[in-house]
Amino acid sequence: MMKSKWGLIITLTVVMLFTLAGCGKAEANTETTVETTLATQTTETVATETMATEAVASKLQKIKDKGTLVLGTSADYPPFEFHLEVDGKDTIVGFDIDIAQKIADSIGVKLEILDMKFDGLLPALTAGKIDLIVSGMTPTDERKQSVDFSIVYYEARQTMLVLSKDAADLNTIEAFDGKTLGVQKATIQEELAKTVFTNSKAKAIDKIPNLILELKTGKVDGLIIAEPVGKQYANANDDLALNGIDLGSEGGSAVAVQKDSGDFLDAINAAIQDMLDSGEMDQVISDAMLLSEGE
Repeated sequence: MMKSKWGLIITLTVVMLFTLAGCGKAEANTETTVETTLATQTTETVATETMATEAVASKLQKIKDKGTLVLGTSADYPPFEFHLEVDGKDTIVGFDIDIAQKIADSIGVKLEILDMKFDGLLPALTAGKIDLIVSGMTPTDERKQSVDFSIVYYEARQTMLVLSKDAADLNTIEAFDGKTLGVQKATIQEELAKTVFTNSKAKAIDKIPNLILELKTGKVDGLIIAEPVGKQYANANDDLALNGIDLGSEGGSAVAVQKDSGDFLDAINAAIQDMLDSGEMDQVISDAMLLSEGE
């Protein structure tokens, strides 16, 4: 009996030891699993953040790798951008083109120009069909919701172009009550027509030359237009004149790029600032104005 009793005690002790050991192992395994899961999650988070950072930083590198900077512009806006025959070849020129070329040179790539309607520029940029827009574009709050902008490189005041015979009569905002104004689609001028000329009707057209034709044929009574552009058309057409209305600068012109362009936008700002500081910007603007006068 004593032998059986001690045998039972020994057996129970061994079972308890194994049970405790098993519990300890299970807890250790649980702790190890938790630690491994946390480590994996941390690694995945860091990897995701790193990939996102590299994606932003690689925009400039991607342009360098392909060797081409694709510019989107609407080349009907002298002296900003316009078509001119150079050495017998149709060429897009203007100070916006000079700015884009400066940016391309600073990056070390070739410049490719895509000429399109102004209201198609932002969709083309957000879709990745072009790398940047340099087209006298104003950095409005609405546009900033879909794209980013560089520093302002030019401040142009807005004014009006009318027929020369009407310049003395149509020289106030009130004088256009009940009349029709021509504006380019998707521009700051179209917004001005709605907010300033509240008693007038706005007619939006995609190209400036088409607006000039509308004015000359009496289909609109005046055009809202950037002052340097209006001057070029008035100088080139005796039947057109500026009416002296000053509608302000409305935020100037800047380069548009895709959201979160990182070092690409930094490179653009550096190139523009260099042109502003060195006086090169004033020179290309002056040259473009003289060139447009002789087109």
